[in-house]
Amino acid sequence: MTKIIMFTGKGGVGKTTMSVATALHHAGVGKTLLISTDPSGSLSEIFSRPLNSKVHTVAPNLDAVELSRKLVLDLWREKFADDIYTVLSSFLPVGREIIDYLEGAPGIEDEFMLDYLLTMAESGDYPTIVWDTAPTVTTLNLLFIQQMFYSHLTQAHKLYFKVKKVFNNVDPLALINRWRSLTERIIELLRTDTCAWVVANPEHLAIQQASNIADSFDDFGIEVQGFILNKVLPAEFCQDHPFWQAKYSAQQKCREKMLHKADTRPLKEIPELIGSIQIEGFLQEVAGLLHQNR
Repeated sequence: MTKIIMFTGKGGVGKTTMSVATALHHAGVGKTLLISTDPSGSLSEIFSRPLNSKVHTVAPNLDAVELSRKLVLDLWREKFADDIYTVLSSFLPVGREIIDYLEGAPGIEDEFMLDYLLTMAESGDYPTIVWDTAPTVTTLNLLFIQQMFYSHLTQAHKLYFKVKKVFNNVDPLALINRWRSLTERIIELLRTDTCAWVVANPEHLAIQQASNIADSFDDFGIEVQGFILNKVLPAEFCQDHPFWQAKYSAQQKCREKMLHKADTRPLKEIPELIGSIQIEGFLQEVAGLLHQNR
């Protein structure tokens, strides 16, 4: 059974840092895959190698990949293009260029981005997959598209029986059922084998978005395991200057809001740390803070 740990929240709050630190921690226990679906992801910079074309081993027991739009659509073509063309060309005078047109449809890469996640989870190669997600709105759209696509395919199933006479010796029902089964399995994966950590900085907008995404995940059925408050100023460093005292006070008000939202769920606090994001030192320190007392 593969466990998926996703990190989500407003852009710029440190999701990638938390994802990499967590992946390194789990790689110390067993084979781990780190996936980024953030279009502005920085895994390639952190590990100093291009990771947007395929899975690469970046550390002992740790593989990583950045899912670019091109990579996802190439996989979509490989897996589904022939079936789609066979069905469409059975009743429309179209050539293979129809695949190029469909590839540009909004939401296609989002749908099959999660197909990639499902494929890796079902491979059995990784006990743990750590998922560095896109910012809040994009991630919520990803979940909304799953439900919308499933509903659409259910309607397509009914519509087929009304228009099946127009198909020439081709039965699209198999393709419809295949896609509907795929969407069912993705939704099931998210609801049963996935947990989320919601990341925020101690700022009003980030806290509000963290609260909204936690509510949306609860509604969708994804377990919110806890919250992470990143870049918290230590009190002892803010005592001697009015500006930092005021900033510390504002952060503490945001912290209280996050504690209230977390309720019985854990809230991990990461102080403002000095240093560049490197595996040795900085990320090891973050991993230690995230996984202490667990």
